[in-house]
Amino acid sequence: KMDILFGSSFAKLEDVGKPFTRCGLSRRYLQYIMGPPTRLYNKYTETVYPMPGGGAVKQWTGRKCTVPDCNFELCMYSVGNPERTFPLCPYCFNNPRREWMPNSEGEAPQPEVQDDDEEDKKKEENIRSGGRKLVLECPHPDLHPIVEELTVAPDPDSDGVLVLDTHFGPKWRLVSTKDPTIVYFPKGTERVTVMDKRDEELGFRMIRVEFNAESTPYKDGT
Repeated sequence: KMDILFGSSFAKLEDVGKPFTRCGLSRRYLQYIMGPPTRLYNKYTETVYPMPGGGAVKQWTGRKCTVPDCNFELCMYSVGNPERTFPLCPYCFNNPRREWMPNSEGEAPQPEVQDDDEEDKKKEENIRSGGRKLVLECPHPDLHPIVEELTVAPDPDSDGVLVLDTHFGPKWRLVSTKDPTIVYFPKGTERVTVMDKRDEELGFRMIRVEFNAESTPYKDGT
């Protein structure tokens, strides 16, 4: 942690870059530092928020985390080829709560016991990755509120869920939080909305799909 803070404090001004997203605690803008490791830095409080590695962190101006007492401005995290894009809260990513974990029932997940060889291997991998925490899936657990509000149904090919990709249009799609599964909506889709209403039999969320009047797949033009 001290290494990360040291690197942030003594980074060149051009490396710190422009304000990237707003802190929910100080209301100040966080600076984006490419690194490695990639992180956001609050120069007023000297707080560092390491970001996931393996994908691209992008701005998502104006949208805020809905977790009580958080209020951080959200980013987007894109990973894979073709890309899958998910919401990313800098604070929640670094401060996960056990109630967001799908396997949590009041107890925090138990850490794996590793022998010396495994620990050495982890250290070598960390050095090769530049200290980044490699994340090749959704950066938040499936029960995090900002993921839940986009969730449509379980992913049948993994233990994740299918969520509405936060890039939204023009290529609307559902993406898996755990594997490369992508479900594309038909051409001519202008808007997709995840509704609160659920299917009575399966419990999946209903979605509202609006089509361009000139390219709707329905013969009656609806």
